[in-house]
Amino acid sequence: MKDKSFAQEACASVILSTNLRCTGMGLIMVKVNVLKNGIKVVTEELSYLRTVSFGVWIRVGSAKENKENNGISHMIEHMLFKGTKSKSAKEIADIIASIGDDVNAFTSKEQTCYYGTTITESLPILVELVADMLCNSLLSEEDLRKEKRVIYEEIDMYEDSADDMVHEILQQNVFKDHPLGYIISGYKKNVRSFKRRQLIDFMEKHYVAENIVISVAGNFSENELMNQLERCFGGIRGTNPKALNSLTLLKKKKEELLLAPYEEKYQQKQDEIPSYHTCFCHRHKDNEQLHINLAYPSIPLGSDESVVFAVVNSMLGGSNNSRLFQRIREELSLVYSIYTYGSSFEKAGLFHLDITVNPQQAFRVLRETKLVMDEFLATPITIEELDTHKAQVKTEFILGSESAKSRMNSNAKSVLVRGYVKTLDEVIEELNRLSAEDINRFANKVWGDSSASLCVIGAESGVSFRALKKEYQNLFLKSTNTKA
Repeated sequence: MKDKSFAQEACASVILSTNLRCTGMGLIMVKVNVLKNGIKVVTEELSYLRTVSFGVWIRVGSAKENKENNGISHMIEHMLFKGTKSKSAKEIADIIASIGDDVNAFTSKEQTCYYGTTITESLPILVELVADMLCNSLLSEEDLRKEKRVIYEEIDMYEDSADDMVHEILQQNVFKDHPLGYIISGYKKNVRSFKRRQLIDFMEKHYVAENIVISVAGNFSENELMNQLERCFGGIRGTNPKALNSLTLLKKKKEELLLAPYEEKYQQKQDEIPSYHTCFCHRHKDNEQLHINLAYPSIPLGSDESVVFAVVNSMLGGSNNSRLFQRIREELSLVYSIYTYGSSFEKAGLFHLDITVNPQQAFRVLRETKLVMDEFLATPITIEELDTHKAQVKTEFILGSESAKSRMNSNAKSVLVRGYVKTLDEVIEELNRLSAEDINRFANKVWGDSSASLCVIGAESGVSFRALKKEYQNLFLKSTNTKA
């Protein structure tokens, strides 16, 4: 912890939490501070590196949108690279290239992130650049018109990918009208309608201090960093800005009055805990193979069961030595690709099973898959199998924490969801305590007690979707839920 003079000089930042973890390189400290305006800053100094990763995470994505503005978070992410009051888009690109060409951004359903990794001496340039993009972007109508065409191409690219679309369509149907079901890019109709004023209004509502976490990991000077963050990001307001001038205030009040029922409706949707809707959905696409995705309701982000989820996922289908991979691909040679994974959000989660298969083998693959899943619940887990997958997950956790970028990402997500950082040692301790009973209990909760939803994309000439739906209902629906 720095001395009192530093706290006064930098920003009188408040240290919310400090975590220590031991590594082969010595003791590593993770701190969570708060700037004067409320922005949380999580830092992890890795002095043995010569690089540093920096990210600004904003709690906004497609799940904070409505049907009319779906895609606007993604549109804003693109537009912030198009020029600021002091830099053209080309100058931004030149600066990015000069510090290593590893600066980018992404939009997810619940977060937007602007991030980069560079050498230690270039961190001030990276910080200033991202701050300028967030605070001073022009968002010009001409740039907006041009960038819409880029996003049309991106939408086409994703729609051409059955792997991506089977996941998206399933989530749309599982979450129904809840914003978690919206696609991140939005549809072309929405993108085409966006105006500059809409982007500005959306940013003013969501790009506020309370929604922002800045994460830094690597080799850097904490004193210099905190001073620069206060200078560059201290002007970002909270949700209760000082009074506007009377004319602007009256105009905004009038707009708020007119939009109130509409806004309240969608705000209520966003704040609801998403319901899981069992469904069967399909889309015709002229592919040689069928793309099938099943999903069960699962855990949200930050759940205390995240570690047991990781082991169950590894055992069932998340690795080459998993039961599904060994049975369906290695023993029966029915597929090239079969794997499980999770999608976790702040208030909901899904456990997915993804299969790519020849249409003629689809029915057998679904039956064999269900057999493997039933055997998982019915057959005692051996100590040898459990220890193998615990060791595998432990290795993945450690390997995933070795780079500055991975630490920056992990720390940011932890603070966004929990408000503090869980150390790697704490996670490994949880992993070591897991028993076969814990695994079986979690598996029963996920697919033993719930009905699956299924989405399939492929050519209708290769398979009867009606027959496939009937097979799905027989295999994956519980007797109490037969409406999918």
